Amino acid sequence: MPSHSVSRLTAILLAATLLIPCLQSLPGFGADYGSLSGTVSDSQGDPLMGATVLVMGPMLVSPGSVGGTVERVITDARGKFAVAHLVPGWYSVKVTSPTRVPVLRGGIRVDAGTASNHKFVLNDIFAPMRFQLPKHSVSSWGDDWVWVLRTSATTRPIFRYQQEVAQIAPKVPRLPLSASRRLIGMTPGSARRDPLGRDPGLGSVLAYLRPLSEDSDLLVAGLMTANGIQASSIATALRRNMIKGNPQELTLVVHQLSFSDGVPLPSGSAQDALSHARGLAVSYTQTRRLFPNATVTAGMEINYLDAARDAMTVQPRLKMEYQVGRATLVAFRYGTGRADGSSTFLERVEMLNTFPRVTLRRYRPKLEQLNHTEVSLGRRLGQTSCIEVAAYHDVVKNAAVWGSGRPGGVEWLAGSFLPNPAVDGITLNAGDYHSSGLRAAYSQKLGDHVEALIAYALGDALAAYGPASPGSQMELRNVLRTARSASLAGKVSARIPITHTHLTTSYEWGQPGRVTAVDPYGQADMQLQPFLGIQIRQPLPTLAFLPAHIEALADFRNLLAQGYVPLAQSGEKPLLLSPAYRSFRGGFSVQF
Repeated sequence: MPSHSVSRLTAILLAATLLIPCLQSLPGFGADYGSLSGTVSDSQGDPLMGATVLVMGPMLVSPGSVGGTVERVITDARGKFAVAHLVPGWYSVKVTSPTRVPVLRGGIRVDAGTASNHKFVLNDIFAPMRFQLPKHSVSSWGDDWVWVLRTSATTRPIFRYQQEVAQIAPKVPRLPLSASRRLIGMTPGSARRDPLGRDPGLGSVLAYLRPLSEDSDLLVAGLMTANGIQASSIATALRRNMIKGNPQELTLVVHQLSFSDGVPLPSGSAQDALSHARGLAVSYTQTRRLFPNATVTAGMEINYLDAARDAMTVQPRLKMEYQVGRATLVAFRYGTGRADGSSTFLERVEMLNTFPRVTLRRYRPKLEQLNHTEVSLGRRLGQTSCIEVAAYHDVVKNAAVWGSGRPGGVEWLAGSFLPNPAVDGITLNAGDYHSSGLRAAYSQKLGDHVEALIAYALGDALAAYGPASPGSQMELRNVLRTARSASLAGKVSARIPITHTHLTTSYEWGQPGRVTAVDPYGQADMQLQPFLGIQIRQPLPTLAFLPAHIEALADFRNLLAQGYVPLAQSGEKPLLLSPAYRSFRGGFSVQF
């Protein structure tokens, strides 16, 4: 071998001997390195593919390093990632994904010859916001917060919702109040929903409804009648908590009454006292929802009469309703009248006529009173029809019966009636009686403008067994006795689209000789009248100079003059008794 070749081989071996220890001492070229791996998933545990993982820390020597200090990798279909050839030391990892909240985790230790594995969970961008109910009333939030919007479980609330309107900050704009309503009108008759209401005929009404807040209002109304039976009435009604729940209503009505109007009173009565009598009616009701499907409405009504002798009735009101499913309602009722606070504006004005009918009993003024107890079951049959069945029991005290004709020949009834100039007759006190029975009703909507109802009632009613001849007072009990009676009624309500005329016609058939209604509460609730009745409400065109809603009213009752029963002969004209005398009332109402 040539000498120069030997010298060259010797130099190469010597250089290799010197370079190997040096290369072994350089970092990144041996087994003294670590790796970092992990998985990325969402809050439900599903892997996130395509998430970006940024690894930051000491010098990286892998070929794909960015700037030598940051490594960027993408998760695979199983949400996994891995970064190898990491210099031992401390690292930070940031994981991002679209529509997800980024996660930054520091203090991750990588040791030589080991693999550091970590799990990362990315929440949805809206997940940290959640609704949270207070666990108990004693909290820093107070006991009136319904729900709280939070940014996370460990940070403070950023938004609160509160039901109480009174606690809203003064700078927050309040909801606008509904407009006040005014009524000037001539209204016909008494409230159809009140079976004990008198029938004063045509009256002039002034009413003003004023909202006090978003869920309370005040109604002030006055009535002046034209026939002298009721000279005037003034009513004030306050409602509150109509929106917040548990609504309340307090009503006070003062009546100025007159029972003579120039007609001679029976002997033994006090002419002046009955001619200038005063009545007071006070009622209070409140509704509470005990459970999601159970509602209770309770209250009390007090009627007081200051006439020749004082007379007063006190009666509680109770209604319990339980919703069984979406279509079935079970209800228990005690008392009379609407006690749920849901009356319309016109129905609330009609409370001016809610004072009970007044009669005499042994020359002492008495108020008619109905104690009604009922259990009913109602069920909707589709979207346009419903059926109701009910069992009821009535206790009627001092039942008032209308009589038409001059009472000249009924001296034997002295001390048991008062004159009724409205029908040129009397209002007779028929005493007390009980009634138990059943009621079934079916209603059906016929299109968008017509509603029909048919009802059947079975119970006891007073029937006249006459004519009677003058005799002792005990003979009145023999003439008017309770009898098992049935009634069948139908009603059709229609609204004519073009003229907007609201027409209601009804007819109730009853057994001959009956002088009081069968199931008076049910009749009042369904707005039925004995025999043939027609009511017409016609809106009139609005006048340019008077921006108001004007409506003409006409009400015909017992149009065919049926159901009159002779009680006693008075010369050539007998005294006739009837559950509903023939009458016509009408007028106008103006709301603005």
